Amino acid sequence: MQSWFTPLLALCLAAMPWLAHAQAKPTRIIVPFAVGGASDTYTRLVAQKITEQTGKNIIVENRTGAGGRIAFDHAAKAPADGSVVVLIDATYAMLPGLFNNLPWDVNTDLVPAAMITQTPFVVMVQTESKIASLADLLAQAKAQPGKLNYGSAGMGSTNHIVTERFKADAKVNLAHIPFRGMSEASLALQSGSLDVVIAASPTAMGPVKGGKLRALAVTTAKRSSALPGVPTAAEAGVPEFITTNWFGFAVPKGTPNEFIQTLREDVARALTAPDVRDKLAAQGAEPATLTTEEFARFVREDTRRWSETIRSSGIKLE
Repeated sequence: MQSWFTPLLALCLAAMPWLAHAQAKPTRIIVPFAVGGASDTYTRLVAQKITEQTGKNIIVENRTGAGGRIAFDHAAKAPADGSVVVLIDATYAMLPGLFNNLPWDVNTDLVPAAMITQTPFVVMVQTESKIASLADLLAQAKAQPGKLNYGSAGMGSTNHIVTERFKADAKVNLAHIPFRGMSEASLALQSGSLDVVIAASPTAMGPVKGGKLRALAVTTAKRSSALPGVPTAAEAGVPEFITTNWFGFAVPKGTPNEFIQTLREDVARALTAPDVRDKLAAQGAEPATLTTEEFARFVREDTRRWSETIRSSGIKLE
């Protein structure tokens, strides 16, 4: 027995450093947008909690540019071994409607794995505006088509597309004024240069809570816990206008299902932590509870809806 056991033991001992290295191999989570934004904030919040709870080595890397397309393309072509995860959001679902020739297949090359959270968009006006409710906004817009204007973070930006969907659902005509980012659009609204802006809740929360802007409605199916006094758009007169800004993780096609399920379980566990839930709630964000399969269906349906909005509104990017 000893004659074969000793070489086998030596082989196992020799393999142990390799096994330890494999187990310690970090997972990089690619964030398509800059440090400090909602995508970055939610990713780092969850990644840090997963590390605290499991001891796993997770590195968050911001790979910006081209409205997220650089990061998505990089992740889609990365090794499918669990070493690369990418943050996807509502922007990701809008890309097929905006670009005909993406260098990766949105439907197959990245696999939705775990949703993190959903947040409302907030319909806002200047605090001193005579528009006191969404009903007021609708009445004025219908009485004088095209006279009221709205601001966006630029042509093809998320809130540009969301506002075009609002216009269609509410059957109103608002003039579009693009800016170079949401901070500029928000300041223009505060100064009275704009009539309305529809922004994601992390962007809206500061000026609304600070009394600089008035929230007329949120776009989720139910009221936001962070703005409980603000009605939903459905309550306020636009029942079809229900949408969210969402965030989650995807992996390259071919990534082992075991890794995907473990990632989803790690994210779900992180989202149960009281400090994580409190930080999300402060931005009007609700922790997600979707399974991996439900998240994948959600992304497919959201992609279809936004593609229809972009096509019907005639949004084109040069």
